Amino acid sequence: METKKILVPVDGSEPANRAFHIALDLAAKDKAEVTLIDVVDANDMLYATSKVMISPEFYTTIKRKGKELITKLEKEIPESIPHSTEIHVGLPGQMIASVAKEGHFDLIIMGNSGKGALDAFVTGSVSQYVIHHANCPVMIVK
Repeated sequence: METKKILVPVDGSEPANRAFHIALDLAAKDKAEVTLIDVVDANDMLYATSKVMISPEFYTTIKRKGKELITKLEKEIPESIPHSTEIHVGLPGQMIASVAKEGHFDLIIMGNSGKGALDAFVTGSVSQYVIHHANCPVMIVK
């Protein structure tokens, strides 16, 4: 399988960080392009109990945090690896699968970011969604 375009969802978690480094290694070997994507979860934009939309200031703050994360990771990408970045607001699984399809990516490399007590045994819900809906191979990194 020739890999030319790799999509790497990032969220600041350790599994996502490991996935990022695996993607860089593969991109260097295959001379592939890497796209980092941070998806601000639309569910985080709502108060859990009242379902009232959070202020525009909060929206700006969480988008800025995503940009800070991506900027930090970009500094680790060697100049020899072509790369781009994207920040989206939406449902993470759906957004990742959609971006992968629209961008004609060959591979998604993402961390398993499940947050429950069974993390060691269960794939996170975002990872599960992407595995079942992406139109390209998906590598899940624990």
